[in-house]
Amino acid sequence: MINIAICDDDIDEVKAIFSFVLKNMEELNTAFKIKTFNEGQDLIDHMNFDKENFDIVFLDIYMKASQGIDIARKIREFDKQCKIIFITVSHEHAIDSYEVRALYYILKPIDEEKLSAAIKIAIEELDKENKNIVIINKKGSYKIFYKDILYAESKARIVNIYLKSQEVITFYSKLEDFFYKLQDERFLKSHKSFIVNMDYILKIEDKSIFIDDYTKIPISSANLVKIKEIYFKYLLKYT
Repeated sequence: MINIAICDDDIDEVKAIFSFVLKNMEELNTAFKIKTFNEGQDLIDHMNFDKENFDIVFLDIYMKASQGIDIARKIREFDKQCKIIFITVSHEHAIDSYEVRALYYILKPIDEEKLSAAIKIAIEELDKENKNIVIINKKGSYKIFYKDILYAESKARIVNIYLKSQEVITFYSKLEDFFYKLQDERFLKSHKSFIVNMDYILKIEDKSIFIDDYTKIPISSANLVKIKEIYFKYLLKYT
């Protein structure tokens, strides 16, 4: 279920956005629900008191009683994952939108194609965040979200998965088989013994990859150029 909020103090704009979103979501053939708000503080109050978070929020920047940027900052205090799509009459706050990690910026009057593109990107991001794999070992079974994997290392048919939480999940497998099961473009096989989540690469220097926590991972000499090319293409696509 994809939970969507629309917040704009112009009732006609709310109706138009609602109509566009409804049409696009129905075409995607996925479960969803939409709530509308005519003021930013109403949205914040709902999220605080009703304890309902939203996957996607369409947020007007210029409202009579509040600024959309300020509302987005409040949302980010308790929801880091929500996909915020700003709708506005001006580019004035475009730079500010990066501060609150807005996903998209749509100018009024709303172009349906741009709104469709924004929804598509939001859905792709949500799918990316929710992807997971189940790992079974002697201790039990583990549902591991891809977004939590920093890297994996193989030693003599034993794979160690290193997570953001600093937990390490160990199981028997060939690294190649594990890589095949992941089937996700964010993962890079940098070496015969290592798989890296490119979302956490801090830098590539010489023949090494540095993860956010400064873990140093080797790059296969034979594939050095190809590996750098794959990473830079991924970087361009998602930054």
